Parts: sequence; structure tokens; C-alpha cells
Amino acid sequence: MHHERKINLEYAVRLQVVRILIKEAEHLMDYLSLVVVQIDPGNGNVSIHRDTPEPLYSKIANNWEQPVARDVFTDSSSLSAAVNA
Repeated sequence: MHHERKINLEYAVRLQVVRILIKEAEHLMDYLSLVVVQIDPGNGNVSIHRDTPEPLYSKIANNWEQPVARDVFTDSSSLSAAVNA
């Protein structure tokens, strides 16, 4: 995976974890740093690792959807147009 795709994947994972916790267990947000994510570098699949303590593991794993790393703009004119819009 390219560096930009890894960064985008990490962002997608963090965003999904935060959304799940807010929806399912907002009182556990203080323990966000305890969530352990496992990424398969070969195919980019992401899962919540069993090292994540309960009930965090169950709340997140039960609502988990495979995140997709969005492609980064490579065309500077497209980026400029988006920024100036």
C-alpha cells in the first residue's frame, strides 16, 4: 500500500471507531486509546484485535464495517479547483 493510502485507511478506521463508540457506548470514549486495530498489509483488511478489552471489543466488533482508504488527489488542478470552490 502507498503511504497516502495507509494514512487514509488509518483515518477511516479512527473515524469509524469513534462513530461506533458515540452511537453504542459514548461513556467508553475515554478508553479509545485501548482499542487495538489489526491491519493485514497484504490486502489492507482491518479488524479489531482481541487485545481490545471488553466491552470495547464487543461494541466495536459487532458494528464493524471494512473501511476503504480513499484515493488521494494526484491532479494538482483538481485539488486547486476543490480548494478554491
